[in-house]
Amino acid sequence: MMDGIGDLQLRHGARRASAYARAEPLIRCIAATIHRHRAATGALDGFPETHELVTACRADGLVAPRGGPVTPRTVLRTLRLMGLR
Repeated sequence: MMDGIGDLQLRHGARRASAYARAEPLIRCIAATIHRHRAATGALDGFPETHELVTACRADGLVAPRGGPVTPRTVLRTLRLMGLR
């Protein structure tokens, strides 16, 4: 589990903390993809396209937090959970 889940639960409640914990692998993939995109483009606040995030997560063999394939909607929900959209 990622560091700070307990703190997240205290600040936002158990429901949000459990959603964050379920989405942890997807969050890590998205964060790494954003980091690579920013390093490649030099844009400190740039984001890759949604389809690039989906492709990267599928290439890592990830599934959606509640099962099923990673879709653009899954990525957008995870970005919202991360506070990036």
